[in-house]
Amino acid sequence: MPTFSLASIKKIYFKDRLKFIELTCLSLFLAFLPSLEGPKNIFLGCYLIVALYRQFQLPSSKWGAWDWIFLSLIVSSFLSALFPFMSGGSEWKGFRGILLWVAFGWTLLRTDYNFDEKKYLFIFAILMTIPPLLWGLTQLMILFTRVTLQLHSVGHVNHSAIYLCMMAGASLAFLSSQFQTLKKKYVFLLTLLSIFLLSAVVISQSRGAFGVVFLLIFALFLLSKLPVKIKTISLSLLAIFLINIIFINPAPVIQKQITNQNNHDILSQRDKVWRASFEVVRLNPLLGIGGGNWKQIKIDQIKSSVESRGETFKESDFALQWDHPHNIYLSNLVDRGILGFITFLSFMTIWLITLINSYKKFNQDSKAMLFVMGSFSAWTTIFGIGFVNTTFHHESALLALFFLGLHLSYLRQKNQLKLFS
Repeated sequence: MPTFSLASIKKIYFKDRLKFIELTCLSLFLAFLPSLEGPKNIFLGCYLIVALYRQFQLPSSKWGAWDWIFLSLIVSSFLSALFPFMSGGSEWKGFRGILLWVAFGWTLLRTDYNFDEKKYLFIFAILMTIPPLLWGLTQLMILFTRVTLQLHSVGHVNHSAIYLCMMAGASLAFLSSQFQTLKKKYVFLLTLLSIFLLSAVVISQSRGAFGVVFLLIFALFLLSKLPVKIKTISLSLLAIFLINIIFINPAPVIQKQITNQNNHDILSQRDKVWRASFEVVRLNPLLGIGGGNWKQIKIDQIKSSVESRGETFKESDFALQWDHPHNIYLSNLVDRGILGFITFLSFMTIWLITLINSYKKFNQDSKAMLFVMGSFSAWTTIFGIGFVNTTFHHESALLALFFLGLHLSYLRQKNQLKLFS
């Protein structure tokens, strides 16, 4: 499996030392992404500085649709920070986040890495999830210092589950796309890794991630070019496992949902947060309140908004105690207004169109399918879990843009980046 050998590293070092430094910074960033906050930010900054400098040294190429899409995400966030509903809050911090995440995705789109280098980065990112995951499981099951499974740098159980969902899909994407070229021992190890990551999502007790990860795994099996016999056996075992943990011996995540249903709170008060979000949007419909300013909103502002329409305000119908609206679409609408919402929805739609076009053109190409299926795992996670949580921020956004960037880079190098052909 490892095609990025010591010999190839030496070749890069002596041929292009700046590229060697860039790959080193990117590798270290990926290593610390789910583990340690400080080193992660340091190496992300180092990577961006080196990557941007080196790309300005490369032959210039025309801007395409995806360049403008990334720019539109930055511009819409900049405008909401420049003209927010309230100033002096966190709007510029929110903009800096978007700027860093999108710049990261854009540099990967423009990279000149070859297939082996991208393949190495792909599997390296997956493997670097194991140390913080093992530590999280140790805290949960052995030390009992946590009541939920969390990756150290990612944090909250739902956000960690989003990260793990993408990684479970990416692991299966690697296994299914490279199946024909892998040695049996690597097939076995990747199978175990995929099962381990899938189990971690179940253990996390994140209901949104639980539902999406199984839909994702089923989809990846169906879309892959694995032998029919292997597909049939795998999907059958997966279906049996799912039936068992839902109906026969309900897993804790299922018991959690049953408890919520019995308490007539299926959405865990998300409906109250969403109701509050629609009222907050009215404060500045076009450009929003500014990224990160949700915590600045007071219940009196919600009350004024409701009563201004001649309606009766009932405080128990609204909730503001969480840091975000628990919905990626409402988050964009609240933080960046209608402009930001349309921009984000366009980004997700064009990403889907790119995935469909890529699959149609490259479904027989194992090299391309590695990046297409990795990108599909990220899109499905962000889009699907996004209905019940804020999925495109911090580590989850960086990871999603990592997989998208590798996908787009491959298409650009194949001159297949056009949206409509």
